[in-house]
Amino acid sequence: MRSLLLLLALLGLPSCVHIFTTHYDYQSSAPAPTAAGSAFRVEFIPTATESGVALSAMVVGGAMVAEVGPYQMRLHAFGLPGDQQWFEIKSLRLSGADGFNAPMEPRGFTGRAEFKPIQTPGTTRASLLLGPYVSLDAKKQHDIVLDAEVLVSRRSGLSRETLRIPLALSKTKRRESTNVITEIAHDIRDRDKPTIPAGLPPPPEKP
Repeated sequence: MRSLLLLLALLGLPSCVHIFTTHYDYQSSAPAPTAAGSAFRVEFIPTATESGVALSAMVVGGAMVAEVGPYQMRLHAFGLPGDQQWFEIKSLRLSGADGFNAPMEPRGFTGRAEFKPIQTPGTTRASLLLGPYVSLDAKKQHDIVLDAEVLVSRRSGLSRETLRIPLALSKTKRRESTNVITEIAHDIRDRDKPTIPAGLPPPPEKP
């Protein structure tokens, strides 16, 4: 009964909320570099959000959400079936303008990523999630560079090579609409169920 009264009381409130999300990301500004026959790509995954509320006469209800850092990085390598077996990172550093220089401690990139088949025919992928979160100032670090030394095991033997990936800050926007009454009813119905946190986004299919 209490749930029903709550829903009835909310009927007088705006029921439709438009959520405008801005996603800040760092994307490679040059073709994917290669090492030991593998093309490498770095991914920046935001771990926090900033939000605000915006209302106007033309919008029943609205919210603005900005997906920003700190970021967790993931390094992907794309190879060929039967050639590359795994890769490791031996050193990694971010740098940029105004003296920005951030070498990563070895404990931040420990581990070995194995190449496995993916949906793209004739391609394998190895992905290594880096440990620490990286905080970047979007007002200052518009363009940064990732330098890394990698060790790749392939059919012909071990190969140790360097990577240089220039990155530029990018911004994308999307709009979603949510019915408040439906969401509240869903929360009341499922309030005793455990909440499962969102996992990592699926890895990319190409460099």
